[in-house]
Amino acid sequence: MRPRLTLARGLLLVVALVTASSVAFAAPAKRHKPKSAPKSAPADDTTAKPDDTALPRTDAEAPAKDDAAPPQVDESAPPQAVAAPAAAPEVAPVQAEAKLPDLHDPPPSSADEALGKREAERIAAGRSEVAVLVGVDVGTRHFKYSDPVGTLYAAYRLPVAPMASFGLEAYPLASTDLPVLRDLGFQGRLSRAFAVNSKTPDGTTIETSWTRFGGEVRERILLPSSHPVELGVYVGGDASYFTMKTKTPVAALLPSAKTVAVRFGFDARVLAVGRVSFLLGGAYLATTSPGEIYDRFRAPHVHGVDAELGAAVALVPGLELRLSGRYTRYFSTFKPLVGDALVAGGALDEQMQFGLGVRYAH
Repeated sequence: MRPRLTLARGLLLVVALVTASSVAFAAPAKRHKPKSAPKSAPADDTTAKPDDTALPRTDAEAPAKDDAAPPQVDESAPPQAVAAPAAAPEVAPVQAEAKLPDLHDPPPSSADEALGKREAERIAAGRSEVAVLVGVDVGTRHFKYSDPVGTLYAAYRLPVAPMASFGLEAYPLASTDLPVLRDLGFQGRLSRAFAVNSKTPDGTTIETSWTRFGGEVRERILLPSSHPVELGVYVGGDASYFTMKTKTPVAALLPSAKTVAVRFGFDARVLAVGRVSFLLGGAYLATTSPGEIYDRFRAPHVHGVDAELGAAVALVPGLELRLSGRYTRYFSTFKPLVGDALVAGGALDEQMQFGLGVRYAH
């Protein structure tokens, strides 16, 4: 009985080993070989009619593939890296749109461009278009006779007279390209004394007023160099109104005169060093109206000369500080006859004015 049980157990063990080995060999086949789709059963020839002809199948009539079956994945293969999503393409920064010209803006004309060019050339050449001068001056006057006959010919002297001065220059065509007319302009000046009174030796007060004014047409000549030079020639008029009034009779001739003359002259400006320029000028005065004091004598002939000297210091472009002086000399001759009430050979009238001012030119 025991040998049979032992033989039965041995057979069962052999069967178990064979079964296990067949399962072990069948598992890799399942992993590497995908399971094929089941084939369609062959058509039954008995059902087809003998006279039917086979027609080609279209895509619509073809049997649909089994898409439901998922593809087999090889578990023994190493895991593959998952592809990173493609980076988004770089987008160029959007530039600000260029400003389109306004249709309402007038287009630049050639005349405006030419004017701007001439204006730049004018400034570069130092060709001012307008200039204004304001200053505070001090004036003096000395009047005396030559070869007087009698006791009424006392000399007169005004030592100090404060004055306010104002000057103006203008060149209307300075921005044009006309060679001569662009440097042709006019200049004017006005000075007036204030707080002035005169007294006689015996203490009598005399009301005194003094006003100087004039103007000329001037042509300037610019000479560019390392020390730029500006020359000017002019012709115009000049006047000196010196009036004296008193209600008390005085035993002397008062040199009151409103002298008017035609003025012919020249001036110059030279840049010396740095910002300092020197000024000088001279003029001849052809008197047209000598004044009251000269009308007292027979056949008066009055002439005059004028001289200017000064310096200017540039503060900022167009603005300068100016120190200037002016000397005016009127000299006259008389032709008295025997029996005239007033007899003198002539007279000399010297007027001086000097001061400090500020000038702005554009």
